[in-house]
Amino acid sequence: MDPEEIKLYFEKNPPPPSLDWKPWARIGDTQKFLNSCYKEISNFKGNIENCPGYWRLKEFYLDMIVR
Repeated sequence: MDPEEIKLYFEKNPPPPSLDWKPWARIGDTQKFLNSCYKEISNFKGNIENCPGYWRLKEFYLDMIVR
């Protein structure tokens, strides 16, 4: 799944405004979190598979689709 597909998914299925994502990670504003990931991905030079923002976005997406 590429970042654009994930972005389209979240546009159609927005996550809750805030949530306890992991036992050690609470996201207070999920839209800011997503926008930060999108921005980091767009500014990343190199293989997208090596981008930390892509990995955070992908992990968040996978966690949201199983909820």
